[in-house]
Amino acid sequence: MKQTPSTSVDTGAARYRDTPTPGLSRRELLQLAGCSGIGLLAPGLLASCGTGGFSYDATIASARTAIRKALADTDTPAISVALLDRDRLIWAEAFGVIDKVTQTAPTPETLFCIGSCSKMIATVAVMILVERGLIDLDRPLAAYLSDFRMASPEYTQITVRMLLSHSSGFPGTDYRGIFSHQPRAGYAAQVMQTLATARLKHAPGEMSVYCNDGFTMVEPLLQALSGKSYAQFVADEILTPLGMPSSRFALAPFAPGSFAPDFSGDAKQPQEYTLAYASGGLYSTPTEMGRLARMLLSGGQLDGKRLLQRESIAEMARDQTLTQPLRPVILPDGYGLGWDGVRAGGLAAVGVTAWHKNGGTSVYGSDFFVLPDEGLALMISGTSTGYGSGTLAELILLHALRERGRIAALPSALPATPPPPASASDAQLAALAGVYAHYQGLLRLQIEADRTVSLAKYSAGTWAPASAFLKLRSDGTFASDNSAVAYWASPAQGEDYLVARLPYGLGHYTFAVTFAQKLAPKAPLSAAWQARLGRNWLAVNEPPDSLGISAASPIFTLAAAPDLPGYVLAKAGPIDKQDQIADASGSDALARMCLKIPMVKGRDLDDVLIETRNGEEWVRLGSSVFRPAHSVPALGLGSHAVAIGPEGFAEWRQLPATGWLTLSGSLAWRLYDQDFAPVTSGSGNGASALPGHGAGAYLLLYGAANSSIDVTLS
Repeated sequence: MKQTPSTSVDTGAARYRDTPTPGLSRRELLQLAGCSGIGLLAPGLLASCGTGGFSYDATIASARTAIRKALADTDTPAISVALLDRDRLIWAEAFGVIDKVTQTAPTPETLFCIGSCSKMIATVAVMILVERGLIDLDRPLAAYLSDFRMASPEYTQITVRMLLSHSSGFPGTDYRGIFSHQPRAGYAAQVMQTLATARLKHAPGEMSVYCNDGFTMVEPLLQALSGKSYAQFVADEILTPLGMPSSRFALAPFAPGSFAPDFSGDAKQPQEYTLAYASGGLYSTPTEMGRLARMLLSGGQLDGKRLLQRESIAEMARDQTLTQPLRPVILPDGYGLGWDGVRAGGLAAVGVTAWHKNGGTSVYGSDFFVLPDEGLALMISGTSTGYGSGTLAELILLHALRERGRIAALPSALPATPPPPASASDAQLAALAGVYAHYQGLLRLQIEADRTVSLAKYSAGTWAPASAFLKLRSDGTFASDNSAVAYWASPAQGEDYLVARLPYGLGHYTFAVTFAQKLAPKAPLSAAWQARLGRNWLAVNEPPDSLGISAASPIFTLAAAPDLPGYVLAKAGPIDKQDQIADASGSDALARMCLKIPMVKGRDLDDVLIETRNGEEWVRLGSSVFRPAHSVPALGLGSHAVAIGPEGFAEWRQLPATGWLTLSGSLAWRLYDQDFAPVTSGSGNGASALPGHGAGAYLLLYGAANSSIDVTLS
């Protein structure tokens, strides 16, 4: 989707020395130039006045090389980074381009959406109200929000702490319309409405599994207690006191050139709006995020202004998972409040504590690191999620630690060879073998005749080999002879899990993650579910400005789960469902989300609900609704009036393959060919030639509730 900047571009054209952490305007940057105070140096100069006399010259040189390589290797248009040493911005630099036609480079003041790094702002906001006595972290959310409810009665046990530690039990993320090309209010209200009919996927507090909706619920919580909108509260209570004037939520279009855009080829794409503000919607710069880091490093205050007490920051950095009952493997990082981990593995491997948060949207990828004992912090943002922001951040920080003398050398990669083999018993092999699932697919571990184990992934309707000749090793794991990836079975709370241990960072440490959950076969699918397999349903309530409808297929479909009777696999392009498993054995109308996997592999689940509307079977996942494709009305030549119903759902129509289409009275429309590949789209009234190939076409029409759209085919 994104292209790399031209190799002729000087990808280090815009930079400031002595800059990491976001937040200063150009005037402030100039005022701070020199080695006093925060110590920002002019572009192109090397710092010789770092804390303790460290210049970080070698760190910066190696970082520039690594970032430029990441730009070239991953088709990432722009990256911005900032490094902080206690109260000083050591280095900030922006790389790449924000306009491929004019070859305009970003600057350290260029805005990037920081995605889920926004959760740290949400956490600070909650802790401010905790200190004011307005919130008790361990009091139920329902005590503060009288309108909050769910289908599972245990929802009354969900506390504010559980929102911030991903342990509420919410299904995950309401992806309907979460990413948009237009500002749009009301997403948090949509989430609360969706939760009102949703089940919990695990008991509140039972485990931590990444959950965006938990942070989105911080928005109505803060508004109820402060009387301000979430965006206004954050601006008044955090961004302004910290001196972060550029940081903001995308409530309106930004000035051209002020932010790093996405690209299709050389063409800029419209601005991305992440509408889950508390969960992932803040635009900022690495230098301004550095001011947040400085506050955290200095025990809650910055430039004489106190935002939080030290105790609040310490609580944010406490591992919230230690007492949770469902932990198939010890979480090496451990979720904090807001933090993805309070012991980042790449730094923990060299004896250094680091708090870290990753963030990604449909366009942007970021990582935020704070090393409390070392006084270091780093923020990196880019216009893709594939350039390795976390690995780059760890690499830069490891170089800084080496240059300071905190570590003697960069850590070496661990041996790629596994421990020696051992003899596997029948019980050990049987414990590992089976069909497993995570939130985006199936795995099968199978015992072979030579008593090794093979691993296959379900893809495109078939089992595709992934790993072979997995042997039991002396450490109790299964691994092939030529791979550092190891697997083992781990029972927990009556379920069986597959744990994977993988190399990370510079290859200098490994990370064990609960990778998938073993599922037992159920009774075969009923005739009702069998009849639905392979059919297409079409999205009707994805907003017209949503990236989910503009960048993905509009189709929802169901398939049988191979080797697992009683289950179905759901795919839904607009809301990013890929072979998500659900248990259809207990009802002809409801296939239940059935996974309980901590951390990330059990995230973003939904029940599949069949609804009967006007004698047709429609499908609902969370807040997303899909109508059957087979019954879409067909239009012939001439003029037609298409009515939009009281719910405002979009209407679909089948069209001929050739001819001319004219529309009047629509808010937006999309034209697809017979295979639902996009042909063209528009807003308001419009006209277009039909595809001109195939047996037909499909038209998606948006209009106001209870309105009529005129469609003319000629």
